[in-house]
Amino acid sequence: MAWAVAGQTQRIGLWGGKLLHQGTFKVSNGAYDLLVDGQTKTALPQGASAKILHAATSIRIETAGKSFAGKKIIFRPSAWNSEFHLTPENPKKDRRIYQDELHLRHRSAGITAINEVDLEKYVAGVVEAESGKDQLYEYYKVQAVICRTYILSNRNKHYGEDFHLCDEVHCQVYHGKSRWNDSIPLATYATKGQVLVDKDINLITAAFHSNCGGYTINSEMVWSKPLDYLIGRPDTFCLHSSQSHWEKEIPAHDWRSYMQKNFHYNMADSLMASRVLHYYPTAKSRYMMDEKLAISLVKIRQDWKLRSTFFIVHEEGDKVRLIGRGFGHGVGLCQEGAMQMCRKGHTYQQVLHYYYTDVHLLDVNRLGFFKD
Repeated sequence: MAWAVAGQTQRIGLWGGKLLHQGTFKVSNGAYDLLVDGQTKTALPQGASAKILHAATSIRIETAGKSFAGKKIIFRPSAWNSEFHLTPENPKKDRRIYQDELHLRHRSAGITAINEVDLEKYVAGVVEAESGKDQLYEYYKVQAVICRTYILSNRNKHYGEDFHLCDEVHCQVYHGKSRWNDSIPLATYATKGQVLVDKDINLITAAFHSNCGGYTINSEMVWSKPLDYLIGRPDTFCLHSSQSHWEKEIPAHDWRSYMQKNFHYNMADSLMASRVLHYYPTAKSRYMMDEKLAISLVKIRQDWKLRSTFFIVHEEGDKVRLIGRGFGHGVGLCQEGAMQMCRKGHTYQQVLHYYYTDVHLLDVNRLGFFKD
């Protein structure tokens, strides 16, 4: 793999790659050129707008009394600070601000919209969407490194769809330009090009989650594959954070039926029933009680939309109460723990090495040198 990343752009499928039928493009800063099937057709100065319409065999663009049609449309910046608003009208979605280029591709059922954007601008947008606008500068550096690492190790996730990554949870959440806290782009560029690699100098799977509930877990407890840098460890930093504890009530009849139907668990046996109605684990696990029973905690979490797989079950009359800790899969970096570490004065490097075992922080443009 070539590691010449400086100046690299990312192609991001907007709205999770879902198709657009009608929308409005508006130049909010700088200026743009409109290219139709590779030919420059007109210039759009700051404030200019263009209507985007899906037709049976083409995309139609209407701007300043002119109409253009083609299968491949590009709005390309002609000034360094160019930005645009994009407002989907069918389907109707919120307006967002993007930087760099907008590519539109005709499909029979609609239009694929792609933001081709500089790597670091994209990282800043992801950092804002994934961690919010009110964190410390040092924490934003943490998030920038893991987001950048994820991006570069997953650039083929949407191979064959004309873009590298989508803008939803399937990849990483991206709502366009970072614009709510100046610390975010500053932290992104302060860590420019920095990524995490394992002992063999391969980009790691930079997994992260909201809150581990006091203990992160090994990767194989969630995804079956063990990774020596994703090892569970105690984490007291997150224990008093907002997502550290949760509760959920479920009708006891529904819980009994669920266990019987999904895991063929013998609820007619009072002793066996008691084990899933009064379940008190002392540590995180992949299965409820016993691996042989194959009662997957990941499946329970998904089916009941629970915040985590670490919880107790206590029957109370005609209900069962689930009392849990943490929010997310529990693998890798705990965001709320990392935030607290930064508040206590730890550097972003210390935070990263705390949550990822035996990793190295390197400039991605130098990976080729180390590989050789």
